[in-house]
Amino acid sequence: MRKKYLTMVLGIGAVMAVSAIWLINRPKTLGNINCSVSSREPATNTSTISFWAEEGDRIRFYFASDIEQGNVDIVLYDSEGYQVKELDQAKELVTYLTMHYDDTYTLAAEYTDFAGSFKVEVFDAD
Repeated sequence: MRKKYLTMVLGIGAVMAVSAIWLINRPKTLGNINCSVSSREPATNTSTISFWAEEGDRIRFYFASDIEQGNVDIVLYDSEGYQVKELDQAKELVTYLTMHYDDTYTLAAEYTDFAGSFKVEVFDAD
């Protein structure tokens, strides 16, 4: 009987320890964009998020889309408006970028005559 309780207590302790480690080390969300547009009224617009990153930070970008019509371009700009990176177009994509200097970056989802849905999530991968 005592062994059973000891096993339960150790099991609960292990789960709590793993959960604590995960919470401490999980990636920090820097921002996200979610967009859904009806095919009855296609849209042209730009949605943006901005985040601060330091030189050497490793940033994770996740992009998923279900494009019925139109075009979506996902582009990362620095604070001066220069293009840093354009994400490849795909149904689903995960890519990483190591930042080369301290700056406030803007991720823009530029869509034209668009119908469907897409989402972009940005995480600090360090």
